[in-house]
Amino acid sequence: MERCMVATSQALRSITSIAGRILSTSRSSTCASLGDPVSQSPESSIDGLRASMAEPLSILSPVKAHFSHDENDSSTDHNNNNKDTTDSNTGKGSPIKTGAAPPKVKLFQLPSQDKVALRDHSNHQQQAPSATTATASPSRNLSSASLASAASEPPSSPLPPGSRGLPSDYQAFIHTSRYARWVEAKRRRETWPETVNRYLDFMQCHLRTTCAYDLPPQLRAELAEAVIALEVMPSMRSMMTAGDALSRCHVAGYNCSYLPIDHPFAFDEALFVLMNGTGVGFSVEAHQVEQLPPVAEKFVNSSTLVVVEDSREGWARALREVLALLWTGQIPRWDTSRLRPKGARLRTFGGRASGPEPLEALFLFAVQLFTRARGRRLSCLECHDLVCKVAEIVVVGGVRRSALISLSDLSDAHMRTAKTGAWWEEAGQRALANNSAVYTEERPDMGVFMAEWKALYDSGSGERGLFSRAACRKQVLRSGGRRDPGWDFGTNPCSEIILRPYQFCNLTEVVVRQDDDAQSLARKVRLATLLGTFQSTLTDFPYLRDIWRTNTEAERLLGVSLTGIMDNTLTAGRRGPPQQLAELLEGLRGAAVAANQDMAAQLGIPASAAVTCVKPSGTVSQLVDAASGIHPRHAEYYIRRVRCTKDDPLTRFMADHGVPLEDCAMRPDTTAIASFPIKSPEGAVTRDDVSAISQLELCLTYQRHWCEHKPSITVTVREHEWMAVGAWVYDHFDELSGVSFLPYDCGSYKQMPYEKVDAATYAALQARMPPALNWAGLRELERGPGAEDKMDAELACTAGGCEQVDLV
Repeated sequence: MERCMVATSQALRSITSIAGRILSTSRSSTCASLGDPVSQSPESSIDGLRASMAEPLSILSPVKAHFSHDENDSSTDHNNNNKDTTDSNTGKGSPIKTGAAPPKVKLFQLPSQDKVALRDHSNHQQQAPSATTATASPSRNLSSASLASAASEPPSSPLPPGSRGLPSDYQAFIHTSRYARWVEAKRRRETWPETVNRYLDFMQCHLRTTCAYDLPPQLRAELAEAVIALEVMPSMRSMMTAGDALSRCHVAGYNCSYLPIDHPFAFDEALFVLMNGTGVGFSVEAHQVEQLPPVAEKFVNSSTLVVVEDSREGWARALREVLALLWTGQIPRWDTSRLRPKGARLRTFGGRASGPEPLEALFLFAVQLFTRARGRRLSCLECHDLVCKVAEIVVVGGVRRSALISLSDLSDAHMRTAKTGAWWEEAGQRALANNSAVYTEERPDMGVFMAEWKALYDSGSGERGLFSRAACRKQVLRSGGRRDPGWDFGTNPCSEIILRPYQFCNLTEVVVRQDDDAQSLARKVRLATLLGTFQSTLTDFPYLRDIWRTNTEAERLLGVSLTGIMDNTLTAGRRGPPQQLAELLEGLRGAAVAANQDMAAQLGIPASAAVTCVKPSGTVSQLVDAASGIHPRHAEYYIRRVRCTKDDPLTRFMADHGVPLEDCAMRPDTTAIASFPIKSPEGAVTRDDVSAISQLELCLTYQRHWCEHKPSITVTVREHEWMAVGAWVYDHFDELSGVSFLPYDCGSYKQMPYEKVDAATYAALQARMPPALNWAGLRELERGPGAEDKMDAELACTAGGCEQVDLV
C-alpha cells in the first residue's frame, strides 16, 4: 500500500507538472490561448461535448498544481535535439471522423467474373522449385564446442537465381512491398541484395561510431551472403528502417517492448513506440493501474490550446499534454493545423501521412473517457481501451500497423468479458489487442483453471490467453544468475520474450531448411546471434524516459529464433529418439550464448542476459518460404491472401500482369487483396499431420532445451481435443507461457488469410497466374510523380495475428 501511495504521488506530480507547464505557457508556440491567430484551426467537433460535460469556467478544478517536469522524464532535452520534423508514421484508423468523408478512390476494378472466381480459385506465386527431399546427416558431436567450431564453416550452396534476387515472384512481392526502400539515384526500389547491403552498411557505420569496432570484411561478406541466401535474417524492423529513420530513433529497430500502465506517461510512450513500428505488450493489472492518480471531480472548459507538431514526437507530446490537462479536470482545445494533410509524403520513414483526423479522434475519445471517470481512478478496462484507441490510430497507407497484447488480472471479470457479445459495435478499438490473463502461481486451483479454460473455448477466438508470470520466473531462474528474477515480468505481443517493464528486445532468425544438419544449423545460429548482438547496441531512444534505456542496456536481450522447424525432420523431432533433439537444441543454445559473449566482449558491452527463443515468424516465413516458427504448414495446397495499398504502383503492376485482385471487404477505398495459390514442398508437415498434443510436446521440448525466453506457438485444436488439451496444459502449467489456442476449424469467412484447397483447385488457380512477372515493368510505373512514397510498412510483432502482418 505504501508503495502504491508513493507511486501515485509521483504520477500526480508528473501530470500536474505537465498541466502547469502548459497553462503557464499557454500563449507560447506550444500551447496558445484561444485569442491567438492559431486558434482558427478546426475544433468544432468537441465544442458540444465540452459544453455538456464541463462546469462553468469560474469553478476551479480541485486538482491543480504547477510543478516542474518529473525528474525521471528526459524527453524534453531529447525532443529539442532530435525532433523529427519530416515524418509522422501514423494514419487513419478510427471510425470517428471530424470532417466530410473523403471521396472513394479505386485505381482499378476487376471484372465481375474475376472477382467471383477469386473466392473459389484465388491465385499463385511463381513457385520456386521444391528442394529435393534430403536426409540430413546424423549429428557427429552435439557439444557446444563442436557446434561453435562448425559454425565457422562456409555455406555449401549459393543463392538460387530468381526475380529481384529472390527465388520466386511471391517472395519478391513480399520484399518489394514490405522492405524495399526507394533508391533515388536509380529511380526505383531496391532489389533484395541492395536491401541487405543497406542494412549492413548502416550497421557497419553504427558499430564504428558507437563501439569503435570495424566489422572485418570477411565477416561482413559472410553475413551478407547468409542473409541474401535466406539462411538467416536480422531484425526486419532494422532492415526496413536502416538509414536516416533508424539513425534518428533506435526504437524503429526493435521488434518487441513491454510497459505496465502505472504512470501517466505510459499512454503517450505507447503511442510513440507504436508509431515506430514496434509491438507493445502492456499490463492493466490492478496493482499497476492503482498507481495512476485519480481523475478530478469536476471538469472545466480550459482556455488552453494544445498545438500539435508534425512529427512522431509531436503527436506523442500532444497526447501527453491533453491527458495531463484532463487528469486535472480541464478540457482543452487542440490545433492540428500544422500536420500535413492526408496523403502527404513521409520522406524519412516512407509512406503517406494520415492527416489530423485520427489524432483528433483519439483526443475526443480521451475526453469522453476521462469525464466518465470523474472523481475516481481509471478502471483497468478503461486503461485497456485507451491504449487500444492509441493503437487504432497508428496506421500506414490506410492499413493498421499496431500490435498489442494486454495482460490483466485473472480475477478481472471485465477484462475476461471484454470481447464477448457484440463488443465490436461499441468498442471496436479492442480488436487491436490480444488479451491474456496473468497467472502468478505455478498452478491455479482446478476450479479457477476450468472456468478460464471454458471461457477460452466459448470465445472461439482463443481469448483470454494464458500468461504465467510464475513460469517466466522459473525460466529466468534457469539462466544461471544472468537475470534478476525479482521483476514483474511481462511480454511482447507474440509472447516469446520475457521482458522487464519498459524494455525492448531485438529479434533475429535462423531459417531451418530441409537438408540442414547440426553443423549447418550451428553456423546459422552463430551468424544470427552476431546480428542480434550488433543490434543490441541500438539504445538511443529520444522522447522516452531514461528507464527505457536503462533497462534495455542492463540486459541487452536478444531473441535468436528458429523458423522452418517443421520443414526438417531433425528439428521437428521426427527422426531418432527424443533425446537426440534435446541434445541438438542444447548444443545450439550453447553455441548462441558463446557467440554473444565473444562478440559482446569485442564490442565492449555486457553480454546478453537471455539469447534464444522461438517466434511465430509471420512475414519472414513468407519472405524465405519456410514453415512459420514451430508451426506446421497450413496445408498441402492453400490460398494465401495478401493485403496491398491501392495507391502503390506495385499493386497496379500486379494487376497489369494478370494477378487477380479484389477490393478489401473492410477497407475497399484504400486496400486491395491479392490471392496466391501455394503448394507446400513435397513431404512437408501440415496441420492435418499433427495433433494438438504433439504440437504442445514439441513446444515443451524447445522450451526446455533451446529457449532462454519462450517458444511462441498457436496450437490448433480439433473439437474432440479440447478436454485432453486442457488436462495437458494444467499438468504442465508451471512451464508454459507463450501458448495460444485456436479452433482447428475457424469457420469460413470472406478473404480469409489462409484457405485450404484441393489439388484440382490449386491447378486451376496456378493456370490463371502469369508464368513470371516482368519486374522491369514496375520501374516504369514508379517513375510517375510521388511513386517513391507508396510502399507498405512492415510491423514487427503482432501476437495471434503474426501470420497476418501486412497480410490479410
